[in-house]
Amino acid sequence: ILYLFRNFFTGFDAVSFLISYAICLIPFLIVNGFLTAIPVVQYNDAENLGIRIYTIPLEDIFYGMLLILMNIVLYEKLKSR
Repeated sequence: ILYLFRNFFTGFDAVSFLISYAICLIPFLIVNGFLTAIPVVQYNDAENLGIRIYTIPLEDIFYGMLLILMNIVLYEKLKSR
């Protein structure tokens, strides 16, 4: 979507976002891996793809990325006004 509306999101730097998200993934994988390894958080495989990285469903990684992406895009867009 950002690529399709790149004229609207002119201040967004995708490379910087991906690097910063890769850095954010480290504590995310540690904490989420711990919480799903001990059964504090349990996922029903019938409700997701069933693909896991250690004990973390693959969807969690993309969900976290979209949450961070949404905040950065909104911040950059509102900052430019």
